[in-house]
Amino acid sequence: MHEISAEARRARSLRELGQAIVRSETFDRFCGGRSAVLGEGDPKAPLVLVGEAPGGQEERAGHPFVGPAGQILGEALAAVGVVREQLWITNVVKCRPTTPGVAGRLRNRAPTAEEVSWFLPWLDQELELVRPRVIACLGATAGNGVLRRTLRITAERGRWFVGPGDLPTVVTFHPAYLLRRTSDRDERYAEFVQDLRSAAVKAGMVGA
Repeated sequence: MHEISAEARRARSLRELGQAIVRSETFDRFCGGRSAVLGEGDPKAPLVLVGEAPGGQEERAGHPFVGPAGQILGEALAAVGVVREQLWITNVVKCRPTTPGVAGRLRNRAPTAEEVSWFLPWLDQELELVRPRVIACLGATAGNGVLRRTLRITAERGRWFVGPGDLPTVVTFHPAYLLRRTSDRDERYAEFVQDLRSAAVKAGMVGA
């Protein structure tokens, strides 16, 4: 019999964790009837990106960051010199939070503090399995959850904190935030790219 590599064991453990999340009381309580959108990418990634929750396009595709916000993320990563296949990309909440909209259509909403709190132990396990060198939180919801504190995103983006497992953790804008900007969008986008580059440099993925 061939010995299973450490990378293969890690990938298998992440798949098993995803199955456990979907079967859990946590998932059923907050996501009953909704599809799961689990983390994906390189199971040995040196850099993990953590968002807040999937949106409608992510729910339909079953993959994180594939809608308009994902396009902005992809462009920013390309500017840094990194592709998403080199990363592990996930969300704190593993299903789409919704609220009733016009004509019965569901709209996206930010996860509640309770939803974030219930899903954080699963995220902690996910990070322990990937064992990255660096975490980058996309948006205040992700940053608040990962760091267990209240952040002021416009004032504290780009700052480094000590995150889970004593990992260096930076918080930056969520790419969906950039979609809503008008007059200062170019400036905010440049800051977003700068933060991702800083994370990639610290993770040893690109040169300084």
